[in-house]
Amino acid sequence: MIIFKSKWLKHTPSVLLYSIIMLANTHPAFAALTYCNRTQNPIQAALGLRQDETWKSKGWWRLEPGQCSKVLGGNLTERFYYYNAISLFKPAKDKDAYAWTGKFQFCTQNQPFDIEGDGDCESKGFITRGFQEIEPGANVRDYTLDFKDSSSY
Repeated sequence: MIIFKSKWLKHTPSVLLYSIIMLANTHPAFAALTYCNRTQNPIQAALGLRQDETWKSKGWWRLEPGQCSKVLGGNLTERFYYYNAISLFKPAKDKDAYAWTGKFQFCTQNQPFDIEGDGDCESKGFITRGFQEIEPGANVRDYTLDFKDSSSY
């Protein structure tokens, strides 16, 4: 039987612990705006924001029940962000699907889109939809918006 006597082996647990702590601290913290579907049905969601002095709208993110998706990466530098979403399930033949809409108008399309500008949508071949406002707060790095069933409101 061979027994190794080494100063390094004696300090191995300390070195490993130090290495793990250093690696954990070197990963950057990621900031994001995230949408989560807390409903019982799939939804599609869109984002509106002011970026580089231009109003923009982007969509659609399809979210299955319980699924989350990062819709905007990086620091949340704007005071306000805007969202629109619609359930992909109609509760009855004569009822519309539930929609999260608001008074802030942005241009959208029925297919995936990334649009600059928020005015004169129809003349550009887009659809005007109402968005609701989010105010994440000052110095907030991450913000998660949970979409809930209409019975939760």
